[in-house]
Amino acid sequence: MSEARVYDFRKQGAERDRKVYELRCPVFFVGFMGAGKTSVARKLARNAGVSAIDMDTYIERRCDMKVKQIFAEVGEAGFRSIETDVLRDLTQGEPRLVSCGGGVVLVPENREILKAGGFVVYLKVTAAEAASRISDVTSRPLFGDLDQAQRVIEGRLPLYEEVANVTIDTAGRGTGAIAREAFYRLKDEGVLWQRG
Repeated sequence: MSEARVYDFRKQGAERDRKVYELRCPVFFVGFMGAGKTSVARKLARNAGVSAIDMDTYIERRCDMKVKQIFAEVGEAGFRSIETDVLRDLTQGEPRLVSCGGGVVLVPENREILKAGGFVVYLKVTAAEAASRISDVTSRPLFGDLDQAQRVIEGRLPLYEEVANVTIDTAGRGTGAIAREAFYRLKDEGVLWQRG
């Protein structure tokens, strides 16, 4: 079983004489596909000198198969069970930025783990905005068309809001601007603090 690559930019940050920060607890980025969870977490990791990991990539490495294959072999319930185990693992050890799959909030146990195990940033996105950011929506069966995607987003909205400590609206904004807002919100909340 191999572990997913963790984006750890602490050495690079220190070499460039940048300020290096630490996380008080894991930070989970949640939201619909196309919200920018992975991109924002990576950008923030580079800027703050902390580590980040993509949960779906972690699952793929752990299971040695793509998420799509996992769904095909064990169904959504099987995938969600794996996701719950991985989520629990990611609340342990060194805190890092974790970009979660869009459906992580569908399982009540996952919502409890998110709320108890770390700090949650909800990246809010509209269906139209998500479609503009996803290069190939046909590779995302849950996306379908804009109407279907909007219905999925609306159905999940109360679940995202239930777990969120902070909500960031991503509409019309690039990764850098979203990551900057996340940085300052995490600092204000005392989740991200400067080391040394």
